[in-house]
Amino acid sequence: MRIASEDVRIRPRSARDVDPLIEVLWAQQPATRYPVRSSLPFPASQFLHADDAVAAWTAEVEGRPVGHACWLRSLDAAAQVGVDRATGRSSTAAEACATAHGCTVDELGWVSALFVDPAVRGLGVGSRLLAAVVADIRRSGMHPCLEVVDLNEAALRRYRADGWREVLRARPAWLAEAVDDAAVGTTTMVLRSAA
Repeated sequence: MRIASEDVRIRPRSARDVDPLIEVLWAQQPATRYPVRSSLPFPASQFLHADDAVAAWTAEVEGRPVGHACWLRSLDAAAQVGVDRATGRSSTAAEACATAHGCTVDELGWVSALFVDPAVRGLGVGSRLLAAVVADIRRSGMHPCLEVVDLNEAALRRYRADGWREVLRARPAWLAEAVDDAAVGTTTMVLRSAA
């Protein structure tokens, strides 16, 4: 069966989506290296923020989950220290994002766990999921931020093309444990409102 963009529906995630989404997560991981580790040191449902997301979306085709994205009010990565792209000084990810947005750290909404089944790649599913998350973050009066591991060059290119701006580079301890290459880090980005 050939899948077209119009066959994909974006809807709020339900509890019954979590297990099939975990299967999609692991199906796409070898190609994207997202998550970086091929096995997680915690339940995969925690990676999907099944219990702590402010809101989450599922992309589906004929009732089958094929993609996911969610957002959080705080993120472990927000406390990571890196080099602020604007000042060149040491800063936390949350501080760099708040400075870039001109808000407090409590007004940040963090995009998380965005991934798409390889079978629907190229149909704009990831962009639609990201748009749903960003719209909800903004409706909530928050400012969108995200973190991406530099190994995922396609994601970095996509975010840059969509107007996301880099605000911080870091090398968190968890990444150093997962990847031997010292040059690999994380990039924290913000999407400013079009004024």
